[in-house]
Amino acid sequence: MVWAKASAPGKVILFGEHFVVEDQPAIAIALNLRARVYAEVREKEGIEVYSKNLSLREVFPKEDPKSPLYPIYYAAKSTLSFIGKEKGLYIEVDSEIPPASGMGSSAAVAVATVAAVAASLGFKLDREDISMLAYRAEKIVHGKPSGIDNTISTYGGAIAYRKSEGFLQLEADFSPVMLVLADSGIPRNTGIMVAKVQELRKKYQKIMDPLYYAAGRLAVEAAKMMERGDFEAVGELMMINHGLLSAIGVSNMKLEELVYTARKVGALGAKITGAGGGGFIVALCRRGEEKKVAKELEKVSERVFISDISVEGVIIEDFS
Repeated sequence: MVWAKASAPGKVILFGEHFVVEDQPAIAIALNLRARVYAEVREKEGIEVYSKNLSLREVFPKEDPKSPLYPIYYAAKSTLSFIGKEKGLYIEVDSEIPPASGMGSSAAVAVATVAAVAASLGFKLDREDISMLAYRAEKIVHGKPSGIDNTISTYGGAIAYRKSEGFLQLEADFSPVMLVLADSGIPRNTGIMVAKVQELRKKYQKIMDPLYYAAGRLAVEAAKMMERGDFEAVGELMMINHGLLSAIGVSNMKLEELVYTARKVGALGAKITGAGGGGFIVALCRRGEEKKVAKELEKVSERVFISDISVEGVIIEDFS
């Protein structure tokens, strides 16, 4: 039996969601919540995919892009094609990252799938190739993804990302801070929210373009503040970024409640993370104050996570 197990981290976007789709800079940070994928080579044809989290099992190939497991199959199949192998596979997914939360669940699963499949066949792909193959699967999930999710999941740490230029790893020490994430309890779909914002931009382009530019400049300034260790400034910039996201229509009353609850009890900054419309907010807290912020958020949110920043991106955890 030849098999491998890989994992990849989830993420939060601290700056630039939605604006990054139109080539503005954004900043993403890897979380210490991880998606783990086990891949086993089989003699029989087909790719069997099992998700512990979704309690779903399907055998591919079958052209069913509507299946929630199809992107995982697609990531595995693309990896086989890339390395020039035609093998049967069993793939098992076990993820700590809540889906549809803005934490990059699908990208982390895709990245871990690519790495695990390649390793199970004795191949160690470059991170650039892993990210590229995962991005192909992300296009099935999100339609027009920016590419930031698969990039941060592959490389870990913190990155500044621009679609036309790629990414830059930030040299920042995050030891003084922690992140708290709170669930609005409202399901949301990234593809639908991106399309909604794109439609608004087309309708009011002369008004929206300056907002996009401002968001890009804000992300550049935030990267500088992170590398200087000025997290009070980072928190203030998060609040401005949240205001821009509200302006383009991706907030709602529940998200505002969570954001302002976190700020009221001492978070340095808080904002929507991900596509908005639902999902999670992220609060930046001084280390030692994260439990106080989390406790207050638990009064208005059913799910609250405290997370450190994951320095590691995708890794092979085990193989034979």
